[in-house]
Amino acid sequence: MTHTVAPAATPGTDTTAAVRDRYPTDPARQRAVDRKYARRAGPGWTPIGLGELAHAVRGLLAEQLGGAAFEVRDPRWLTGGASKIQMAFDLVTGADAPRRLLLRMDPPESLNATLKTSEFEVLRGVAGALPTPEVLWVDDAARHLPEPGLICGFVDGVTKPTRTTSGQVSGLGTDFGRALRAPLGAQLIGHLAALHTLDPSSLESAALSLPAAGSTECAAWQLGFERQLWTLDRLGESAIMELAAHWLARNLPVLDRASVVHGDFRSGNFLFDEGTATITAWLDWESAHLGDRHYDLAYCAQDLFGHYDESGKTFLVSGLVPRSEFFARYEEASGLPVDPERLRWYTIFCGFSATVKTLATCLRIAQLGRSHQDVLLARLEGTVPILLGQLGRRLEEVV
Repeated sequence: MTHTVAPAATPGTDTTAAVRDRYPTDPARQRAVDRKYARRAGPGWTPIGLGELAHAVRGLLAEQLGGAAFEVRDPRWLTGGASKIQMAFDLVTGADAPRRLLLRMDPPESLNATLKTSEFEVLRGVAGALPTPEVLWVDDAARHLPEPGLICGFVDGVTKPTRTTSGQVSGLGTDFGRALRAPLGAQLIGHLAALHTLDPSSLESAALSLPAAGSTECAAWQLGFERQLWTLDRLGESAIMELAAHWLARNLPVLDRASVVHGDFRSGNFLFDEGTATITAWLDWESAHLGDRHYDLAYCAQDLFGHYDESGKTFLVSGLVPRSEFFARYEEASGLPVDPERLRWYTIFCGFSATVKTLATCLRIAQLGRSHQDVLLARLEGTVPILLGQLGRRLEEVV
């Protein structure tokens, strides 16, 4: 096993180039990684006033609306999310009723190395297949906004029952209760099936790379992306992470067919109406990509996002569906097979990826003061023992 010294907080161009050559990924993800480290030498997080941000939004809208008269009213902060700055506001144009909109903007460095254009294009492409916010405008180059961001429609709903008092981060073991589990669980599976059966070829672009079916390209790209981040962000070594990386590299699965993949599909990332038990919108598409459906399946079923039911015997995927039923019901809804070998690879990969974010990227961003959510990002380190325990158990099954 090869060990290397952890990199400097701000790696130089020679270092990032060497890591890029060693662990190649697809062009779209590479653009996101390159931008992440190029920007790291810049200033850290500085609080932004509502007035300043509303003024920037007006500049973006003035360009997008082509000179039409408009007003931005009642700008207000929204909480939620581990890595985004969110501002709600009302847009008034002509005699139309005000539209409630939402700005989602990156801090100087986000938990996820992504492109706003990718998120924008996926949201445009999946509209109608499952409930999503209407995406309207994007400023990926931060020409008007202080940082890359996009504007979408505002959707009503909650991410967890209002009676919940656990204090947990939304989506981490949320208990929805008996009454909500069946209807929300059926929608969770149905929406995932609808997403994965869309034609991904229509979304291929400079911001969304389409991997070749019948090859290991998809898995290699994803692993290369995560290994770049681990190598450049980690503060120390981890024997389990080294073992996982080498096992994943030696056992890359072949892609049977590409799908549109959400990348963060789980409880906590959908809004629902408590009165009707209806999912109103799927959120947080920043990690969406074109790839293997088994990523979403493995990700959603991680231990971190679920819990055992009242009997203590049945594990509920995302707190909603018994694990023993989840994959079979997905196969029935989608008409797509769930391959145990690929599911196992992506289960280990998802554990590896989640640990990259929590043990490396979260701490590095908090250390450097690069986000408005430093406290929350540091708090997420508390999930590392759970993630490493799960990863270790999975590796024991295959090594």
